[in-house]
Amino acid sequence: MAEDNLMAGDKASLLDPTFLRKLERLRIQARRAFPGTMRGERRSTRKGSSVEFSDFRKYEAGDDFRHVDWNIYARLERLVLRQFVEEEDVRIDILIDRSRSMHFGEPMTKFDFARRAAAALAFLAASSLDRFGVTAFDSGVRKRLRPLRGRGHLLSVISFLENLAENGEGAEAKIEETKIEEANGTNLSGVLRAYQKRSLRPGIVFMISDFLDAGDFRAEMKMLAHRGFDLNLIQVLAPEEIAPEVVGDLLLVDSETGDERELTANDRAMAAYRKALTFYTTELESFSRRNRIGYAQFTVEEAFEDLLLKNLVESRMAR
Repeated sequence: MAEDNLMAGDKASLLDPTFLRKLERLRIQARRAFPGTMRGERRSTRKGSSVEFSDFRKYEAGDDFRHVDWNIYARLERLVLRQFVEEEDVRIDILIDRSRSMHFGEPMTKFDFARRAAAALAFLAASSLDRFGVTAFDSGVRKRLRPLRGRGHLLSVISFLENLAENGEGAEAKIEETKIEEANGTNLSGVLRAYQKRSLRPGIVFMISDFLDAGDFRAEMKMLAHRGFDLNLIQVLAPEEIAPEVVGDLLLVDSETGDERELTANDRAMAAYRKALTFYTTELESFSRRNRIGYAQFTVEEAFEDLLLKNLVESRMAR
């Protein structure tokens, strides 16, 4: 699809032509091999009839004689078949956190950054001829655009992401919407459980969130990885969270739960906060590495395009 078609209308805030040209040099990197359902551009676990040789196997009654290696037969008088790696598509799911804490940051919020990252991943998936879909969540799954294949579906995904900011649905997208109670926080564990129930076949999963969830969501992540899913975490933080510039006596209000806490913001308190945040993010990264889960951290104040490309490559989510 031509770049100007992608950028038509009001959708230019998510992907611009210069960034698209950089993305065209990349593809999503899978750490596992998956059996696909349609022919694509990714190595499958199945043996097929592509041009890339894989192995030999003994001829069995009923096999296609066109795959017999006659050179080996001439030398050894044995019938063996040449096998090839089949290139197929794989399912890619993008889970994007739209909870209240994600609407933090100036001038770009974490949610704006997450939507742009999701659009970039969708573009890479479309370029690889993979099936891809997107799911928006907070305390539960809110809206879902089921995985489909093709550049036409990419327009539906971008429309879906644009309308998330406006709390709309998009006119052309076939969106599944879940009616749940008003969100009172992020529930990563519940969202991952719901995703596992819906997704029977392993694939590649990107979860974009600040991961500021007091619940124990790591058990669900381990289960997903154990089932063969290629899980990738993209943590998005605002500069005000990493180095808050506050002083004096404050009343802090949790944006998701409404809980209040009084705090005197002095040097000692700020040092303790930075230490706790560093421990939390470092532990999340270490957990991911131990369980073969991809991890990359982003700050919304940094240049989006270069940062995204650099971190995706360094974390082996793209190449």
